[in-house]
Amino acid sequence: MSTSPSISLALRFVVLLPLLLLATITITTKANDLIDQTCKESAESTPNSQGASLNHLGLISITLVKKNVTSTTNSIKNLLGNANVESNMKKGLEDCLNLYSNSISTLDEVARDYRAQRFDDANAKISSVMDSSTTCEDGFQDVGVASPLTKQNKHVFQLCAITLAIISMQSH
Repeated sequence: MSTSPSISLALRFVVLLPLLLLATITITTKANDLIDQTCKESAESTPNSQGASLNHLGLISITLVKKNVTSTTNSIKNLLGNANVESNMKKGLEDCLNLYSNSISTLDEVARDYRAQRFDDANAKISSVMDSSTTCEDGFQDVGVASPLTKQNKHVFQLCAITLAIISMQSH
């Protein structure tokens, strides 16, 4: 006994729809938990963020990004100082060092633009810092080695996302 193509398609839809909805809900919940955790950790590391205005939170978030970028830059320098670093790893680290070193001066510009309420400029520049974290991470995959900076790259990315959200709220 054969079923018509339209019934077969309808059955697939009925079976797959609940699975798709469950997967979407799970992914959304995990993403929200990650954002909440990052915000909580960031707020706890900056005591003057309690009761701060949105404008002040923007400056605090820019400062946190800069601290993390600077810390990541120092980690890269330490890793490069290891005499046993393999050539592909060294290439990835050098590329990341260049990206993050440029990001430090970019973050100074972000702070200036933000204070001057040039939110579009601040947005574009913080986006470039965010891109640096993913470009750094992707660079290790490109040369076929595991990134030693995954945690730092994710943290910089998340802090940039928070900063972008604050800038977006300020510009509306």
